[in-house]
Amino acid sequence: MSKAGVNIREMSAEDLEGILRIEREARGDKRASTFAPVPESCIGGEIDSSVVAEEDDQIVGFILGRTIRSPIGLSDIAWIEFIGIHPDYQRRGIGRKMVESWKEHCRKKGIKRVHIMLSGSDEWMQAFFEAQGFTRGELVDFQAEI
Repeated sequence: MSKAGVNIREMSAEDLEGILRIEREARGDKRASTFAPVPESCIGGEIDSSVVAEEDDQIVGFILGRTIRSPIGLSDIAWIEFIGIHPDYQRRGIGRKMVESWKEHCRKKGIKRVHIMLSGSDEWMQAFFEAQGFTRGELVDFQAEI
């Protein structure tokens, strides 16, 4: 691990393979219940709404975000679709730095509200995002078996 530290920057198309590598590494038996595995054919997120963390020219973390534009003049919002950090780089503050950078990126785009949907049973991730300034919103997830 480099002495120069981790750099957080906007994602580029060239970062996709590094993101998929992290996703495969993190998908083991201890997979976080906050997001589904990312299929290679549908990486999700938008490149201009996403950030990566890199160290020594290697992607070590990512946030894939999505901006939702309001067609009726309401405020645009942004969602964190996926977040991942390589297991060797977890618990080093990288997630916090990525969320801070992503929120600032959204702020510069004029977005006033950001969201993430988490599993109701994932207390660790809920605590993590609460520490980043997120609060429980008014949206409620409804679902039906068919």
